[in-house]
Amino acid sequence: MKSNHDTKQKLIDVTRRMIDINGIASVNMRDLGKEMNLSRSAVYRHFKNKDDLLAAIVAENFEILINSMSKLIEEISDSRKLICAILYKYYDFGVCNREQYQLMFQKQWDKEQFSDLYILASKPFKMVEKRFEKIQKLECDMQKSPKELTAMVYAFIHGLVELNYSGHLEAEKGLDNPASLINSFVDMIFA
Repeated sequence: MKSNHDTKQKLIDVTRRMIDINGIASVNMRDLGKEMNLSRSAVYRHFKNKDDLLAAIVAENFEILINSMSKLIEEISDSRKLICAILYKYYDFGVCNREQYQLMFQKQWDKEQFSDLYILASKPFKMVEKRFEKIQKLECDMQKSPKELTAMVYAFIHGLVELNYSGHLEAEKGLDNPASLINSFVDMIFA
């Protein structure tokens, strides 16, 4: 017999697959129950509602992003290369996981109801900000504060992902090579 944790994780996994195949709007508790051979009430024993289920998926996505960023921080000592690698990772995650990324960043989550999610979502930002604090302290005096630099980095990378989604990758605008754009952006930061 499956444990509650196994069933809950299976609900998350099946929902993730539903999102990847048919989009966020396709998710409903009735279809999820049918897919898993569970009654609708059984699904609600694990998640209060659809938003509760989607929040669990978003939390997993942030954990994936945090873990991959932590690994990069452990492996790369050169600050410029590290910031580039983090931006590449973020960009790749967004482009390769479009529906998941949109669920993470385009849905407004209620801060009071999903306070743990907000704390988790702020960790990648804080990781980059701490790296800029270290760079500023040990390596060079930068013109912007670590928080401003991090906000700029996030605005840039989210914008680049959105340009990809909307198909604006025109060579004549210089948007056809995201890796080159990331490198150029990081060069401006470290200039």
